Amino acid sequence: MTTLSGGAAQPRGILAPRSVAVIGASEDLTKFGGRIYKNLVHHRFSGAIYPINPKREQLLGIRCYPSIADTPTPPDMAVMAVPRDAVKDAVEACGAAGTRAAIVITAKFSDAGPEGAELERQVVAAANRHNMRIIGPNCLGIISPANDLVLCASPALFVDEMPKGDIGLVSQSGALMATIFDKAMARGLGFSHCFSIGNQADMDMCDFVDYLIEDERTRVICSYIEGIRDPARFIETARRAHAAGKPWLAVKAGRTAFGAAAAFSHTASLAGSYQAFEAACRDCGVLTMDDPDAMVLLAASLARFPQARPKRVAIVTTSGGGGAVTADRLTDHGIALAQFSAETARELSEIYPANVAGSNPVDLGSAKQGGSLVVGASTLKPIITDTGSDLILSAITTAPDVELLCRRFDEATVAARDEGHVKPHIIVLQQGQSADAARSFLRSQKIIYTDSLDDAIRATEAWGRLADTKPATAPARPAAMGPVSLPEGLSGSVGEAEAKAFLGENGVPVNRGQIVGTREQASEAAALLDGPFVVKVVSPDIVHKSDVGGVVLGLETPDDVARAVTQMGASIAQKLPDARIEGFLVQEMRTGKVELLVGARNDPQFGPMIIVGAGGVLVELLRDVAVAMAPVCERKARSMIESLQIAKLMQGFRGSAKLDIDAAAQAVSRISWIVSDIGPRFCELDVNPLLVAEAGKGCVAVDARILLDDN
Repeated sequence: MTTLSGGAAQPRGILAPRSVAVIGASEDLTKFGGRIYKNLVHHRFSGAIYPINPKREQLLGIRCYPSIADTPTPPDMAVMAVPRDAVKDAVEACGAAGTRAAIVITAKFSDAGPEGAELERQVVAAANRHNMRIIGPNCLGIISPANDLVLCASPALFVDEMPKGDIGLVSQSGALMATIFDKAMARGLGFSHCFSIGNQADMDMCDFVDYLIEDERTRVICSYIEGIRDPARFIETARRAHAAGKPWLAVKAGRTAFGAAAAFSHTASLAGSYQAFEAACRDCGVLTMDDPDAMVLLAASLARFPQARPKRVAIVTTSGGGGAVTADRLTDHGIALAQFSAETARELSEIYPANVAGSNPVDLGSAKQGGSLVVGASTLKPIITDTGSDLILSAITTAPDVELLCRRFDEATVAARDEGHVKPHIIVLQQGQSADAARSFLRSQKIIYTDSLDDAIRATEAWGRLADTKPATAPARPAAMGPVSLPEGLSGSVGEAEAKAFLGENGVPVNRGQIVGTREQASEAAALLDGPFVVKVVSPDIVHKSDVGGVVLGLETPDDVARAVTQMGASIAQKLPDARIEGFLVQEMRTGKVELLVGARNDPQFGPMIIVGAGGVLVELLRDVAVAMAPVCERKARSMIESLQIAKLMQGFRGSAKLDIDAAAQAVSRISWIVSDIGPRFCELDVNPLLVAEAGKGCVAVDARILLDDN
């Protein structure tokens, strides 16, 4: 990405232009220039509008100009939808005229291969010469209701009025930006600004987020991300958004694409590109989500209830079946159902039979007298004031006069608010057209609702994570651990013996062992160690040793070890005749109650990442892992371990002994500092397993591999 010189205009000064030129303006709505120009004029932009069209004297009653050089004053911003080969000249002309920024709608630049990428570089260089900024290319422009500015060709903007709101959106997909805007508008939700940023040839995502951070009309920031251009700046910008009290929500494409195949280690497949992105977001305060509609629903809820951090949900429903499904779905996503306070249960017992009073979900149809219309308000009010719940989710199925029910809900909400009680409430209208009148009412009152139970649950789950999504503090090294450097001669693919020796020298507990080449050497090595023993094959061609009979456990005597070496060598030679066998590792056998995987990889964007998960043969089966940016302190390492499903086995499951989580956390922290200190030569590390014994008895790494970059 080409960057502009220090004198270039900053985002805050150019994203609220006072004058706009449309290069290629027309009245032909089949063309980008025609739709952009129509939207700009129709939505009553208050600044000067300069349509550039040498073939027309005026368009939509506004005077045209043959070129941008002919406008009365230099326009602050120009938008161009011209053929690709004409873009560079158009940018030169804009820069020469004194234009501060240009939106390039045209595609087929770096998104279309090397030739386009070179032309894109030339376009940015042309803008650079004039200290002008470029938005795009390959974008759909800007929708800025707060500024009454529409520089976007989407027909979704062919509406009388755009709702204004306090959500800012930055999207690397133009079509998705317009779709998000359109669907939100249909639910009465508005935005402050929406930016389609395309190829980010000059201005990148963080420039636009910076603008939204400073913009007083924006409370919540949403983003659709396909790739991060500058990870360090992304992290810094995220920290600033958090400090400003503006939640940043992000949906990223490519969640299921792993960064690499597990050719060297398990870590590569378990801590791929998305996992690294998610960990970086968690550590810098960006809340990741997996669906744009749910993201906007949550953003609207956060803007309305900025202090709420709900963990316990109360369900109000018009159907017992609908309530049961909703409860199941919430539980599937790990969302707790509220337990009503005694006072709330008492109040509800006046409305509902004893066998259901105070239970959650609350089925309006089960009231003693009257249906949902009669009891809607009287049910909702005590739940709003209830101290045992944080959020109300109303799952509304087909019922008589849903519009009136929504009015009753609104009355209860207003009455509670007048008494100082406010609680987030998401209404889910699960009906079809029979609820259109209710939807119209909710939009008119700016009440948050959705047609999708799935969106509501995804938004609720993410909302619950928000409290734990905040910038991490600088980690502390484990006690008495200084900076780590690689010993001379350690390079390339580092096998178990050398890897464990290196880890052991830096405070990670490992079991003793020795590499041998013959059965005689194996017997001699075992005589110097404490039994029982383990024998493992040493081969650069065998990653998963146990799969090919390359590990033998529980050997009692040196003679047993000698026989195991002979048999293992013969067996592997038969199964894998091309595998290089460099020897056999004779080790002291150590035991533990739980096996952990501790791994690390150097992510191309975010640097070293540390991973902890269920280890041994369960690593790929369970995929029970936690990932964080390295290094981590012991407290953070412990929280990673405790977040695992397998942690239950370490905390005294069903009366079993508690395990030494403290020792495991220290080992994880030390490994994270080791890989951080190694620097750019570090590629991957795999400790599998780290055996964790009972509390006070420590842990031990019994297998390890390291991959270093020798280039």
